[in-house]
Amino acid sequence: MLLPSFFLGALFRVVTNSASGVPSNLFVAVIVACLAVSTFYTYLDIDFAASSRKVSPNVTYLVYGWMGLRWLVGLFLIFSGMVYQSPGDLYKVLWVLFWMVPPALTSPVLSLLWGGNVYPAAVLSRTLSVIAPIALVGTLALVKLPINVAGLNFFYVILIAGLAIPGTLAQWWRGKSPVDSNRHSKEWKFIGVFAVVLMAAVTGFQFAPHTLIADLFVQPDPQRSLACLQQLAVALMIFVMMRLFGVLTSVLSQGKLGNNAETRDAYILLVNPNFFLWAALFSGITDVPNLAALKYAGFWGALGFFCIPVIEQILFGSAFANDILRETMRSSRMAVEDIKKLFLKLDEDGSNALDEGEIKELLGMIEDMTVGERSSEEIRSYVAGYLMNILDRDKSGTVELHELEEYVSTYGLVADLNIDPKERV
Repeated sequence: MLLPSFFLGALFRVVTNSASGVPSNLFVAVIVACLAVSTFYTYLDIDFAASSRKVSPNVTYLVYGWMGLRWLVGLFLIFSGMVYQSPGDLYKVLWVLFWMVPPALTSPVLSLLWGGNVYPAAVLSRTLSVIAPIALVGTLALVKLPINVAGLNFFYVILIAGLAIPGTLAQWWRGKSPVDSNRHSKEWKFIGVFAVVLMAAVTGFQFAPHTLIADLFVQPDPQRSLACLQQLAVALMIFVMMRLFGVLTSVLSQGKLGNNAETRDAYILLVNPNFFLWAALFSGITDVPNLAALKYAGFWGALGFFCIPVIEQILFGSAFANDILRETMRSSRMAVEDIKKLFLKLDEDGSNALDEGEIKELLGMIEDMTVGERSSEEIRSYVAGYLMNILDRDKSGTVELHELEEYVSTYGLVADLNIDPKERV
């Protein structure tokens, strides 16, 4: 939905021939509101109280190491004068900064969709989003460039109102009432999805030059058309290089990270820079040569930020769904009597009932006994939540032994009930 939403927004800008776009204050308000809603529903599914122990040192060193290397290369290119000799070269500096900005605040959303670990994406993107803008201010203060450093205020508004406040509220509600918050998340999460779709449409409208179609196909202004195609080529090169380095990192880190979910989170953090922080650096700039290059850098950067992950989501989402089905089908081979023994072992208070966290641990213990290797936290959380939704008929937040026995004896531990039990292998 992001891809058509972005293009609809861009097309509306072109059709209406709106030269000014959305007023900047209104644009900021819409983006902050959309990100806040998306963050709230994402963080309802994340337990930050336990997040620190769920982010392994290896994935932390890997992500921080790559970001540090990017900064060293970026600082060298900027201070050496290799990319900037005159104000007309400002777009080159901006593309270097694209490598230096922190990961997008939507990284946890992508992790949830792609079957990542979630916690590294959430914790590391949050930490880098605090540190990197401060480092950018210090760097740009030493270099006399016509860059809108004051535009970083916009990013801090996003960081506080779009991330910190809604994230804190979601975690508070999750801790106070886990059953109600979980039910609300499952029933109303579509609002968070709609918010991201709206954000894509508004961004497409705001960053699409109103001369886009003409510059691509009619070319009434050769210099502007050249800038359009030139920035398209640069954007393609940047996004492809980021993903090549991300894939290379994933390959080299095989066996060094805890599981595939952590590797996926590392990839997400390395290939999805924060577009809005980057765009804030050149917002309001109007008095430099080659202004068309800046405008098209912003548009192609926005297009890549919103649309390339859609393609990756199709690939990762399909693999994630297969992982869930494969892991749950393997787990279903365990006998009901064995599951009962594990159930009673976890039922320390003798209530004959387990909560969602204990159900997730039960799934892990089943995998320990059947396949010898646990699936990712996200897969087990998904299956545990599914089982709670199906079996917890009185919405007490627990599943009783006889309910689980009845379900397992009929279906096995298969997450998708649309699968006919007779068709399982």
